[in-house]
Amino acid sequence: MSDDLGTRYVSAVASQDEAALRKCFAADVAFRALIPPGLRERTGAAETAALISQWFGDSTELRLLDSRSGQVGDRLHLSYRFAGVEEGEAYVVEHHLFCTMSDGKIQRADLLCSGFRPAVTSV
Repeated sequence: MSDDLGTRYVSAVASQDEAALRKCFAADVAFRALIPPGLRERTGAAETAALISQWFGDSTELRLLDSRSGQVGDRLHLSYRFAGVEEGEAYVVEHHLFCTMSDGKIQRADLLCSGFRPAVTSV
């Protein structure tokens, strides 16, 4: 069940589908994110999905590079990395999300973001 939720969550973020993302969260989800420039907190599925969608809303390209899921004790761990383009500049970003589940949805989540980092091409 958690693998399916992880797949749906990452797919919703990648496709910038706020409605699908909202369906991954319990109605009263408690969400905390440590992102540059600081802590962001939201309560509720709509507010949480809107915040996450906002982060990628200005991206003209967004491509999933890697995603993983697994259990850490009683919590689901999701990690995913995207390459994107915003304002003509290529970037990479990685998120780590630790979730407490209830009835197949995310009830509580703590997210750590790398920030949008300049894309580096290897030579």
